[in-house]
Amino acid sequence: MLYPSSATKLFGVAIALGFLLVLPHLPAQSNVNLRVMAANLNGNSQKYEPFALRIFQGLKPDVVCIQEFNYTSTNGIEVNTPAAFREMVDTAFGTNFYYYREPTSGNGDIPNGVISRYPFITASNWIDTQVANRSFAWARIDVPGTNDLYVVSVHFLTSSSTARATEANNLKTLMQANFPPNAWIVLAGDFNAGTRTETCVTTYGGYLTDFPVPVDNLGNPDTSANRNSPHDYVLPSLTLTNFETATVFPSHSFPNGLVFDSRVYTPLTDVSPVLFGDSSNAQHMAVMKDFLVPVSATGTTNPPAITAQPQNQIVPPGSNATFSVTATGASPLSYQWRFNTTNIFGATTNPLVLASVQFTNAGNYSVVVTNIAGSVTSAVAVLTVSNQPPGISTQPQNQNVFVGQDANFSVTATGALPLSYQWRFSGTNIPGANANAYTRTNAQTNDAGNYLVVITNVSGSITSAVAALTVNVPSTGTLTTLAGWDVSGQSNFGTSPLAPTTNAPNVTVGGLTRGSGVATPAGAAARGWGGTGFTDSTAAAAVSANRFATFTIAANAGYRASYSAVNKFDYRHSGTGPAVGVLQYQVGAGAFTDITALSYTVATSGGGSIAPIDLSGIAALQNVGAGITVTFRIVNYAASASGGTWYIFDVAASTASDLSVQGIINPISSPPASPAVLSAPNFAAGQFQMLVTGTASSNYVVQVSTNLSLVNWLSLLTNSSPFTFTDTNPGTAPQRFYRAISLP
Repeated sequence: MLYPSSATKLFGVAIALGFLLVLPHLPAQSNVNLRVMAANLNGNSQKYEPFALRIFQGLKPDVVCIQEFNYTSTNGIEVNTPAAFREMVDTAFGTNFYYYREPTSGNGDIPNGVISRYPFITASNWIDTQVANRSFAWARIDVPGTNDLYVVSVHFLTSSSTARATEANNLKTLMQANFPPNAWIVLAGDFNAGTRTETCVTTYGGYLTDFPVPVDNLGNPDTSANRNSPHDYVLPSLTLTNFETATVFPSHSFPNGLVFDSRVYTPLTDVSPVLFGDSSNAQHMAVMKDFLVPVSATGTTNPPAITAQPQNQIVPPGSNATFSVTATGASPLSYQWRFNTTNIFGATTNPLVLASVQFTNAGNYSVVVTNIAGSVTSAVAVLTVSNQPPGISTQPQNQNVFVGQDANFSVTATGALPLSYQWRFSGTNIPGANANAYTRTNAQTNDAGNYLVVITNVSGSITSAVAALTVNVPSTGTLTTLAGWDVSGQSNFGTSPLAPTTNAPNVTVGGLTRGSGVATPAGAAARGWGGTGFTDSTAAAAVSANRFATFTIAANAGYRASYSAVNKFDYRHSGTGPAVGVLQYQVGAGAFTDITALSYTVATSGGGSIAPIDLSGIAALQNVGAGITVTFRIVNYAASASGGTWYIFDVAASTASDLSVQGIINPISSPPASPAVLSAPNFAAGQFQMLVTGTASSNYVVQVSTNLSLVNWLSLLTNSSPFTFTDTNPGTAPQRFYRAISLP
């Protein structure tokens, strides 16, 4: 397998992603040293160990033809896996190096490979017919300069010179058939030759050359473990020998190349971190030759730098994904893309286009950009492949505000990220409304209407339910007590329902009523109305158990009511009675909504008072039309004992109201000049909506009946024309009929 692959060269002819790119040669302006090594540095374990890695670190080759390419990670878990080889290459050479290791399936357990500072254009292997446990590994490398470098990593048979001659002859035929004429070629590796005149060496005469012959510090050219046989070779093609140069270290220069033996090389400070005995552990000595190749470049001192990183992509299965990077630095720049840190074979162009991606393509992508001055690795870009279309788990809700207030809509959506949002008002996109929440600031009457949001991702789109915005004009008029209760004369927890002692003209008040779950045992306090049994842990549980108290108020025909405050709320509770509660309201048949939490802080026989509770800021409680009932609910809970008591209490021991609601009652005048028109019916997400129009600003009441023959219709909503009516629970009857009538 190939880990990693290469970038195509900037010059000559390059084929990438199905198109042909022809770019001109550039004039040579400088030279780059290219060090090529043959390395069968395994010990008896036939895997690479720290002593071999130190030799690589000290000699700093650019291209290595490696034999017996096996490795176990330092944690001992990864054995001959891409992660293990990546660790080895990173440690011995650097994270910017590439490697190819021939596949071991069918080819044996001591494979050949190639490691390179420069990207592979392609790499593969040819079968060695004489041996079963390895083949011939080769690579085309995008080295600096005007040509690519073709390298072959070999490990000829140990036991037979005849077999080695056959291997050499077969390999030469393969090279000549597959490599271009006059290509830059290096054949390197372990020939296992007994002499330099053996046929496996001389077969390459006139095509590749063994001269000049590399030697060590003492002039010895032999490379076997005991230094008496010329086993290992670096044979360049005649076209490459013109660029051969000395192999140079800080203290020595080797004009013919170097056979490296740590036991004879001095000083070892030239090749740190190599230790004296490292070569004694290896089967063979490392052999290397250097070449000074001309390059065509500008600004050759500038290493690559990334100015625009690849970006995350989210696509559905079967679509294309594109990653790109913008880099600067000396030309030419080479690119090698990686997937989950492993180089992608052939992914050497910028941008990287992945066609018809599937779930297996999801993961982390990055690119290594290389030139003659160095390399740089991009940030990771994540590819997410998802086919989950958007869904809505929480719909936007109707809003009821006063003129000048903000109306806030929101939606909760699911699906493959990213999700995009577009809010609409009356079917028209709202510019800039592209988040999951939208606020209509400083709402005016012409902002009233239908709002919805369209949610989109790579797999589709979904449209939310309609949320209606009602914008109310604050009421004016005389503040009065709409309803009040004096409980001074009550005993045994009081009568249920308890009629009000104060009832404003033109409103109908329903008495204080206990829920069926409230108990009224013997022994109640005087001057109080209430009960026991408020032991539920939450308000919701108390509602479910019918442990609450209610009262209702509705404006009579020809009038509308605006609720200003619960301005009197005196109470008493025992030490084991409920210390907390919540006050709620309901308009018509709508849902109950919290007004405020209640805290009963006084647990003495004298009782206490709740501070006035402002209702004027609740838009739904303003200008409520005739016949529309507003229900107030007091929900108490968290009593420590079932017998704990709670009362609305006559704290002052007087006939004044102990619970009262203030508001404004206004007559409805200026009847509409035209009857109401009902249009644009819409049923979605369990809600029914329609548009009510008539004379502008005139008031209409929407009514409902389950049978057209009924005389009595239930009033649901009063508003000024035009407005959108929403029935949030139309499924409570098999059929429902709606009408809107003008108010006098």
